[in-house]
Amino acid sequence: MIVLAGLLLAATASPYLLPRDALAPLTGVALWLSVLVLRALLVVVGALVLILYLPATQVFQLTTHWCIHAVVPFFATHLGFSGHRLGDAATLLPGFVLGLSLIWAVFAVWRTARTVRRWLHGNCLGEGPRQSLIVGGSDVVVVAAGIRDAKVVISTGALAKLDEQELAAGLEHERGHIAHRHPYLALAGSVAFALARVLPGSKDALGRLRFCLERDADEYAVDRVGDPVALASAICKAAADQPPTGPAMAGLAGVGTAARLRFLLDRTKARPRAGVELAGRSLVVALVALVLLMAAATPALAQAGVASVGRAGAVHPCQS
Repeated sequence: MIVLAGLLLAATASPYLLPRDALAPLTGVALWLSVLVLRALLVVVGALVLILYLPATQVFQLTTHWCIHAVVPFFATHLGFSGHRLGDAATLLPGFVLGLSLIWAVFAVWRTARTVRRWLHGNCLGEGPRQSLIVGGSDVVVVAAGIRDAKVVISTGALAKLDEQELAAGLEHERGHIAHRHPYLALAGSVAFALARVLPGSKDALGRLRFCLERDADEYAVDRVGDPVALASAICKAAADQPPTGPAMAGLAGVGTAARLRFLLDRTKARPRAGVELAGRSLVVALVALVLLMAAATPALAQAGVASVGRAGAVHPCQS
């Protein structure tokens, strides 16, 4: 099982063999989201093994059933302490940590959504161009706010500082996030990261996912306005301002601003390489297949683990 886990972990590292700048944005999104989900499943399966399979091993029995309370009755009489609980705590701790991390991630999403709603309710000045909402503020803020019912939000500072071409490109960038369901993909990546954070490299995978989402929105905008320089100029103006004082949203500046500007100003770099793109898509198919196999096998693994705990027998007898 350790060998299998190592091979699966190596599979999640395989995308690093591909040049970062040679894939189409959507291929990169699928690739890094698959990596995060596979890593999350690996952590979940690892926790199941610790909780359900480890207690049935002889090594676990020998190392945890010290029966301290039988040797020193004071612990049991006055403190209600049992040596067996040490083993119980050791097996339950991974599941507790994973559950707490997942709950915290869900709470953070709920808190952010509530903050966005309150921010819009208190700052919205009315409807803006292309079905956007206008908020006050001198900073250049153009952002897709929300998840289920996302809206493009633009500040009065952006209306004043962006010219017509820059404004159109910035609005299309944010509309690209909404049209391609990026808020849902980012949410899925964040939840997977909440489970996979214990594995080295998970934070980097989340950052690469967000970078690919921004690049995909850039390409969406360029396809519609046909002016990559205008979008690059809007991004520079947004990056030059201080972050918005409302909810913590990156807006146009997003992730990997410098790399995105290189793609926009040199369009030859934005074209995916045919061979690398084919390898990337093949890797996506392989990772998705692994995710589906692991997801399908996890319930059977849990059921077999519960059965192994039942076969492990009664609690180890203690003698004083």
